[in-house]
Amino acid sequence: MKNLKFLLIPKSNNFKDIINIKEISNELIKRGYLCITLLSPVNDKNLEFILKNEKFDFVIRINKGKPENVKKRARFISWINEISDVEETLNNFNENDLIYTLKQSNTQNKKIKINQMLPAANTFKNVLTISNYKSIINNKNFQDIDISLIVNHTRAELFNGNKEIVLKVKTLNTKKSEYFHKIINELDKDYITQVHNFFDYSQVWKNDRIKYKGEINNFNYFFEIFRNSKFNVLFEDEYLEFRTNFFNILLVEGTLLLNSKLLHQINKYLKLEEDSSNYFFKYSDIESFKFYISNYYDNFNKRLQVGKKASSLIRKKHLYKNRVDQILKDLN
Repeated sequence: MKNLKFLLIPKSNNFKDIINIKEISNELIKRGYLCITLLSPVNDKNLEFILKNEKFDFVIRINKGKPENVKKRARFISWINEISDVEETLNNFNENDLIYTLKQSNTQNKKIKINQMLPAANTFKNVLTISNYKSIINNKNFQDIDISLIVNHTRAELFNGNKEIVLKVKTLNTKKSEYFHKIINELDKDYITQVHNFFDYSQVWKNDRIKYKGEINNFNYFFEIFRNSKFNVLFEDEYLEFRTNFFNILLVEGTLLLNSKLLHQINKYLKLEEDSSNYFFKYSDIESFKFYISNYYDNFNKRLQVGKKASSLIRKKHLYKNRVDQILKDLN
């Protein structure tokens, strides 16, 4: 299969989506494949035009299905949220194509191979871990954020002209943010809580404990927050999104709190070698959230022990190298 040519198409032109598709491209190039990586998505008509005028052996398209008139000689790899996102276009796929879903799917299709595939940790550069910062842990500025929450939705999704998507993003964002406010209000102390979100809810629900910082536009700053927070809360609760922080939080040995509903969706794929509490903490309600905050807040070494184990797992099984290995195996 060497010297075959891939066309890779990102979910959006958001910098996180571009970095993720570039990670996949880099791994394919390391293996000797030719890759053309677009820096923004294209509609079906434009994709059909590209494939009509230039030969590609494989197309990897994020968050979209297969156009009706794609040449059969180009094998199509569609990576989507869930199978319902491409239900109307399933007939466009053939037995040589692949569909990957973020949300675990029970759909059976004799013609198409449908598997779950999650995003991965970003290791395009040498990312420092909390252990790397051990020499400065006595510095009062280290881990001075008690709880952090970074929302995956972007401002661009509100201005894309699609009213249905805009309403969905705003509804999800508001619902989850309201629950987060409720959790923080129930904690027994005034923990320093930082939220990065393009919505500022400080005037909607009065809560002096939560400080809104706006969107993050520097990829390296994500890692700074993960390292500098005693607890990182994940925003997703049903499946990991393409821009998830899950793997990068664990990569830097950060302490992660996630909803137990999410763990149900991803548990089988993660291939954990021990009980999940050895890698991160799951909460099912406010009381279980409070339990982990109160039991681990004052014990840096206890948090770091969990973080080290998580980072080791991620580096072994959940880099984009591993995802490309999975794609190439499924193509055979």
